[in-house]
Amino acid sequence: MSDSHVVVVGGGVAGIACADDLVQEGLNVTLIEKEPAIGGWAAEYCCKATDRCNRCFVCVADKERENLRSSGRVTLLTNRRVREVNKNNSGYLLKVGNRLSGSEEEMHADAVVFATGFTPFDATKKGELGYGRYDDVMTGLDLERMLRNRGNVFRPSDGEIPGKIAFIQCVGSRDESIGHLYCSKACCAYALRMARVIRNQNPETEIFFYYMDIQPAGRLFDETLKACEEDPNFHFVRAIPSKIYQYYQKNGLMMKSLNTDDGSVEEEFFDLIVLSIGMEPNRENDGLWDKIGLRPGPEGFTDPQSCVGGIFLAGTVSGPKDIERSIMDAKQAALSVLRYLEDKR
Repeated sequence: MSDSHVVVVGGGVAGIACADDLVQEGLNVTLIEKEPAIGGWAAEYCCKATDRCNRCFVCVADKERENLRSSGRVTLLTNRRVREVNKNNSGYLLKVGNRLSGSEEEMHADAVVFATGFTPFDATKKGELGYGRYDDVMTGLDLERMLRNRGNVFRPSDGEIPGKIAFIQCVGSRDESIGHLYCSKACCAYALRMARVIRNQNPETEIFFYYMDIQPAGRLFDETLKACEEDPNFHFVRAIPSKIYQYYQKNGLMMKSLNTDDGSVEEEFFDLIVLSIGMEPNRENDGLWDKIGLRPGPEGFTDPQSCVGGIFLAGTVSGPKDIERSIMDAKQAALSVLRYLEDKR
């Protein structure tokens, strides 16, 4: 199989892990990424270690990215977009456009792995939560970037460390009003871990965690949850926030929420509000799917059952996953590619 050529489309954590496994098996691999650099969304996430590693797998994603870039074993094409995929007698013919020059090249592949990821939910679609209108409403992705780049949490309106923070779960997930009935699976874990980082760095900061129910994800999740439950400055609130508005007396925000236990409406002041946004299907490659038979599943993500011979999926292109599960899925995809190419011989 050493003369086989596999194209991996998408340079996020799943594409990187899949490509790395395939080259280790002696295959020729080209990794195509539309952005100037590989890494995907995980490259913007922060390490969530406190007094110990909390197994968020961000460091694993960072290491995989650096290893692939420095190894030189994978042909890496950035600023490229796959424009067309056509089946032929020997495999697949891909037309790949260069986003900088506008030129196009063709390449043959014996197998193609799509690891094109997800799209973060656009929080402005939930206008009642104030994202994009109030400086001190941010998304979990905004907070990830802040913790990664600045090392701590700061209130955007004035640069102060917030004394009271609300995390709102299931923004863009499990929401019938926008047609997203699915759970994004990673949100509870990333929010709890980031909240622990904030509490570890800022002992006076209070955290309020608004949720419908808590979905476990990843290793050490139970330990993370228990640590939060035992923290006197960490409050779990089973309620559904309905409106956020600017507080008129000082910097900060007021939030109305519906208490799901007794049906009462409550108001609470916060210095900062973090929206735990979910995942949506990545629609950028929808135009490729028809020619190779791929189709969406019931939740809009690409259905793995629709893959034809030589086409494979890795990571969140087929549904929400955290980093750990995306890597595991990518390794399974690499194994499936190897089996397919072996059977073709």
